[in-house]
Amino acid sequence: ENLGINWEQEQLQLDGVDDDSGVAGTTTSSLRGTLTLSSEYVSVSIHVLCNWKKTNKNGLNDEQSCDASKHNDGVDAAAAAAAAGKQFQEEFFIKLSASATESSTVATKDAKEQDRKERKASKKLRAEMLKRLRSDHYIRKLFGDDKANNDCVPLCEALIQQNLRSSDRSEGTNNIDELEERVNVEDGTLQGIKNAIFSQCEDNLDVLEILLNMPYLPRSSSPSSDNDILNQWPSKLADRAYLRLLEDAMFDSCEKEGEDELLG
Repeated sequence: ENLGINWEQEQLQLDGVDDDSGVAGTTTSSLRGTLTLSSEYVSVSIHVLCNWKKTNKNGLNDEQSCDASKHNDGVDAAAAAAAAGKQFQEEFFIKLSASATESSTVATKDAKEQDRKERKASKKLRAEMLKRLRSDHYIRKLFGDDKANNDCVPLCEALIQQNLRSSDRSEGTNNIDELEERVNVEDGTLQGIKNAIFSQCEDNLDVLEILLNMPYLPRSSSPSSDNDILNQWPSKLADRAYLRLLEDAMFDSCEKEGEDELLG
């Protein structure tokens, strides 16, 4: 089955802000875009939000903090409350959400030459396939059939925050003084994407790995990680987010496997 892939970048922004003392303060960057995966019958859109922030240690004071609740699209309330009042020099946040629509039909030359009977049979087959797909519990959630509106559903998110040791305390490459990591993966959303698009994948972990290896995650292995915007420090935090998200999905997969064995 052919799979169409399209990435539309909506925003890539780099802002530099200096504090009143003239010392470089906080640099923030953000990336927004939509990845569309299209099969013959269903298109799944992965909506991407990625923020990274760096604050010069000299610019931190008692009134400045990287409170997770300051994200417009934020993390959950518990994580925001846990981060309240803490100060971090470096921060990386990524959030993926998903929605589904029916794939549009494009009349090919062969389709135009089909006789009326063949077109009717093809239309009937398409309607039956869409009905079967929409009857799937997990795919139905992507379509928004279970909600009053057609908003996208959460897929995964990660927030990585760290403070570094001062240069006189740094030993080798281990210069992380404080590190906080919060991740969440919605297994049901992954299952819906698997059922709709990646039915040949063995499990949901494989699906997440595919989605996290797209260019919008500025990992150190990404070809774009060496340019001026996606430089080394966000790449290192993005690497952590990548690993922690996969770990969370692996835990869910093992937990589900254990439940299946007990039921079996």
